[in-house]
Amino acid sequence: MSDPIITIKDIEKIAGLASLDLDQQEKQQFVKQFEEILGYFKKLEGAPTAELSDHPVDDSSHLRPDTAEHSDVSPGQFSPYLEDGYFKVPKVIE
Repeated sequence: MSDPIITIKDIEKIAGLASLDLDQQEKQQFVKQFEEILGYFKKLEGAPTAELSDHPVDDSSHLRPDTAEHSDVSPGQFSPYLEDGYFKVPKVIE
């Protein structure tokens, strides 16, 4: 039998990062669900891609040219957080 793709230890690490308190049954359930999801990715690895192009639409004639234009709106008009030309936002992390 091959090594598992994901283990209980992996689930515990993910749960810790997400601040989740999971019981043993929930951890087992997540292992099973992750295994299924990763199994689908394994199937996709075998999909034929030789005929595919990098972009679904090769004709770029419908795109407008990307040009810089002057705007009459200044950052101070739409943001209460502008201070000395910089955006200063309230502190969210201690």
